[in-house]
Amino acid sequence: MINIYQRLFYFLVINLLVLHYAIAQDTSQVKKKIKKAVKIEEPRKLLLHKMNPDNFNFGFEIDGNFNLIGSQLGNYVGKSQPRISIFFTKPIYKYYVNSFISLWDYAIEPLALNIVSCRENTIDNQYGGYYFDPSFALHLIPDRSSSDLRIILGVRPSYLLYSYSEILENGVYRLSQSGLSANKNKVGDIDVSGMLGISVKFSKIGYFDLKYVHSFTNKNTTDYVQGRPSLIEFGIRLSAVQIGKVLFDLDAEIQKKVTKFSKGTLLVMLPTPNQNEVNALQNAGRTNEIRELFYQQELTNKMVAEKFTKDYKFSKVLFFSDSSANKIINKNFNDVFVNENMNTIPTPETFDSSNYFVASFCEDVSEFANRFTYGLHVYDVKMQALPSPFNAIKNDMGLFPGGDIVAYMRKKKALYSIGEYERVIRKFNDRLVRKKMEVLEEN
Repeated sequence: MINIYQRLFYFLVINLLVLHYAIAQDTSQVKKKIKKAVKIEEPRKLLLHKMNPDNFNFGFEIDGNFNLIGSQLGNYVGKSQPRISIFFTKPIYKYYVNSFISLWDYAIEPLALNIVSCRENTIDNQYGGYYFDPSFALHLIPDRSSSDLRIILGVRPSYLLYSYSEILENGVYRLSQSGLSANKNKVGDIDVSGMLGISVKFSKIGYFDLKYVHSFTNKNTTDYVQGRPSLIEFGIRLSAVQIGKVLFDLDAEIQKKVTKFSKGTLLVMLPTPNQNEVNALQNAGRTNEIRELFYQQELTNKMVAEKFTKDYKFSKVLFFSDSSANKIINKNFNDVFVNENMNTIPTPETFDSSNYFVASFCEDVSEFANRFTYGLHVYDVKMQALPSPFNAIKNDMGLFPGGDIVAYMRKKKALYSIGEYERVIRKFNDRLVRKKMEVLEEN
């Protein structure tokens, strides 16, 4: 009987141990918390071209001020000094509420530095100071449809950052280290002024401002200067928003040109020897030099034609002689195209006479030359230089063939190598292809 109880006891103990071990080594699947995918937001870009300057505008202002202390006290002469600031403007209420409230913007200049100075004309001492010069103003816009004219009303508190006095010694003004008793302005002085002015838009990106700044803390006398005097300010206010829009429009125009010309044809002009130079050599009886001149030009044209045919892939390419330049300008394409040997070829059926641009290794022949060095110059149909990326400093061939000035001085007709032409043409092609890819990615 005892054996039965012992066996039962052992059985229960063993089961308890097994159960305990099973619980400790639980192999059941644990449901993991499934984290929801977090949407990674790209950093917000400040897209100036999408902003409306009538709803929010910012930029910087550069002014000149004229100290009016001389109009108050005859023994002082005011001086002109600069002022620079950052501004923000925004309508008081951007939606139409009534005809009066909708005419007003508020304008803040949170960061501004102003220099104010004058000269005491009897003893030739100069006094001045650097001011932290923020302003808070209201702009009255009589015609909301244009915003070309603004009337400015505001207040300008000033904090004196640095005060100085200068004395005249041996015809030169020298900073007075100990200061002068006549200058009672001290660092930390606060002045308050009112503003009244007018702002006129002179271009897409800026306004011309004229302001009268009346000081309420002017304590200047004939014996000493204290407090900031009244000023007349004039300057320009440039809008970062409008500058962004102008730059975007310029880039958009270039993108249109790149897209259009990639489907068109580049007409490469191959120069011929200068006839005046040929006539001069002929009159001097230097026939060998004439032959050398024609040979070098023929060799150069073959190198240019070979490298354009091989390395230029941005658009189709055709060649013509500079003697046919007037026909190209007048869009007469009969018998103008040539091969690398300058032999006339028929006009290809695939040539689109409404979509082409012109390039040549030469010195700039456009009316308004941007580069005067020898290199690849690119033009529109009116032979006016195209902007970047068509024309760039990397289109230049360098001042001397091979960069060897000694060889150039010994033989002025030294040729550029085929490798130098290849380098310029490849970079030109790659630049246009990259710009085209940027356009495709944006679209």
